[in-house]
Amino acid sequence: MALEFVPAITAQRPSLAARVRERLTTVGRGIVVVFFPRFGKPLQWHHRVVLDTAAKTIGQIKGYDFRGQYEPRCDYSEPLFFVPGDTLLLDEASSLGIHSPNDLYGGVVPYLFVKTKAITHGLVDYHAERPEGWSTIFAERVRGVVLAGYTVFSSRDARVAAKRMLRRGPIRLKKPLSASGKDQTVATTLNELDAVLEKIAADEMATYGLVLEENLRQVRTLSVGEVAVGRLRISYHGEQRTVRDNHGRPVYGGSDLVCVRGGREVLDALPMSPEVRAAVLAARRYDEATEEFHGFTASRRNYDVAWGIGADGRPRSGVLEPSWRIGGASSAELMALAAFARDPSLEIVRASHVEEYGAGRRAPADAIVDFQGDDPEAGPLLRYTMVKPQDQQLRQKICSRCDGAWRGLAPPAISSDADSRVIRFQPQTGASRRSLRRKAPIGHSGPDDSPVPDLSKYECPESEDDYRHRMVVNAVALVFVSLLSLAGLWLVNAMAHS
Repeated sequence: MALEFVPAITAQRPSLAARVRERLTTVGRGIVVVFFPRFGKPLQWHHRVVLDTAAKTIGQIKGYDFRGQYEPRCDYSEPLFFVPGDTLLLDEASSLGIHSPNDLYGGVVPYLFVKTKAITHGLVDYHAERPEGWSTIFAERVRGVVLAGYTVFSSRDARVAAKRMLRRGPIRLKKPLSASGKDQTVATTLNELDAVLEKIAADEMATYGLVLEENLRQVRTLSVGEVAVGRLRISYHGEQRTVRDNHGRPVYGGSDLVCVRGGREVLDALPMSPEVRAAVLAARRYDEATEEFHGFTASRRNYDVAWGIGADGRPRSGVLEPSWRIGGASSAELMALAAFARDPSLEIVRASHVEEYGAGRRAPADAIVDFQGDDPEAGPLLRYTMVKPQDQQLRQKICSRCDGAWRGLAPPAISSDADSRVIRFQPQTGASRRSLRRKAPIGHSGPDDSPVPDLSKYECPESEDDYRHRMVVNAVALVFVSLLSLAGLWLVNAMAHS
């Protein structure tokens, strides 16, 4: 059934993001449709509106027509591209003709629990309850990059896990199907755990389980992801923000992303803080472990990584959950993709998605509004996206592209003295030294050479006579050292026989 409600949109001066969305050419070589999976989680109204907007943007990027919601009885003659509201099950994807990541924006999993945060942690023991398809190997592979915790599928296992974990401090209880920080409770006693267990139906527990995870304080949530639409691929890292919803609860409030054209090898070459780089590596290890689930595929791979303080006062970090479906950061991802599609010279884009609750909110003049109105469930809400197609400061930290990979500038000088300078010398093999003398003067300055403009005034030209003299001296020294070694051996032998 077609959507009938149109949210109120505040009139905005057309931004670059809006021009990208409006000017991309639609050729009609295929069709983009939204799809609501059989076991998809319920979507609030603003999620449905943003889902439509995302599908339209993808259609413009691919040059496809947008035809609204998928209708099984409709005879689609052109190729279909699906934008599901949730991660698809393998059998459902097959029935739709989805056989590769090129057919959808999202992901396909073989079992229901695989699409949730339940896969992040292992079971309490060998005899623990588990659903069909549970992968112990996956849990083992990601154990080093996630927080301490367990996934349980029965009340008995939940109590076993809680008894072990409460000795070290409070634990966070998470319903795997919930997102944006909702349906999470911090427990400090077994009685508090029992109060949560009483509200979970037996079928829900057996199918989706419950996550028990160490609770962190002062949490920062980082995002790491990779998205592909057709031949266009981007990767990114960023940070989420938390806001208060209309009921005063802390919820997801948007993401600020640094996006690059290309895959993980391009992202790796960006300058990052140690925390961000560790998050990127942890997300990659988590992503690589998905090969343990036969039939898994995804064109959108997003991972939340938490940084915070544990109960013992020490810093902790770990991947919280995957997202292989349209999510909070999708608006920013897709607007970055659109910018890359429109301008092939772009390499780096900063994109931000913002969610603000409450009446009277206004988006900046250069933002594109995704939703503004009174959601029947969420209440007054404003969602908008901003994109900067070129971050000059970030580009100045990157030299150039060489053989498909980025090369960064030298590390900053350690000294804080304003007059100090660091000169970087490139390692050279012995075979290359003579060719370098012939091909480039010392004063040459390339992208990877010394920042000092010219060292030629310090150069002492070397003649053939100087080279011959040095070789003679080396030969004499070698003979002298050899004779000295023989004399030492003779002396030791003589003393041994005396």
